[in-house]
Amino acid sequence: MGCSCGHSEHLMCINVGDPHLREKGKLLLIGSCMNNRYPEVVEEYRERNGGSAVLGVCLEETHANQAGFKIGSIVRYSQISRLTVLTVDGSPHCVQLHFLIEDIKRNFTPDVETDHYVVEKGVVHQVSGAAVKRARHLSKIET
Repeated sequence: MGCSCGHSEHLMCINVGDPHLREKGKLLLIGSCMNNRYPEVVEEYRERNGGSAVLGVCLEETHANQAGFKIGSIVRYSQISRLTVLTVDGSPHCVQLHFLIEDIKRNFTPDVETDHYVVEKGVVHQVSGAAVKRARHLSKIET
């Protein structure tokens, strides 16, 4: 695992109380491939609402449990008020990042605001937390 994700730091290589995280108070989590595939989208979302700290992670190389524990710790220790996830659409690995932040919100930090965005063929789509929850329950999608 490298500690650089292009123009963002790697989630697993930053201290949960890093001053940059505390200073921003908002965190943009990206699938690490976003920097290479859609750097202009990452930059646009980094600058939204006064700017966010950006951390990249690839859930093909980092287990979701490790990433989830780290994200939850960052939210608490660095007093993050907003978590935004930006990934490619259709990736079975990236979708887990969306699942993780909704789990963290539900079980540990209910006051944190969450936003979900996916990029499909260069177009950004906002996805609701309800849609993320529904995606975890295949039986609900089928009916």
